[in-house]
Amino acid sequence: MSQKVNIRIAGRNYPLVVKSEEEEVLRIAAKKIEKYIITFEKNYNISEKQDALAMAALQLASELENILRERSKEQNEILLKIKKINNLL
Repeated sequence: MSQKVNIRIAGRNYPLVVKSEEEEVLRIAAKKIEKYIITFEKNYNISEKQDALAMAALQLASELENILRERSKEQNEILLKIKKINNLL
């Protein structure tokens, strides 16, 4: 079932319609973005929210890419093991 939620990021509200099971994930993601914004503003003396948001987006995209690469590596290792097992049979 869909519901309306407001997600606040960088001082702005974003009204969204999401499935009820997605709300928690969105709120967690928004909190993570906020933490990155605060970290980048503090550590790199960034005063423009857009710059902090861009850096947060880059950080999150980098994390996602690393996860996807690791998953692909694990899948390849599993396939190799399956092939070895098949060869033994």
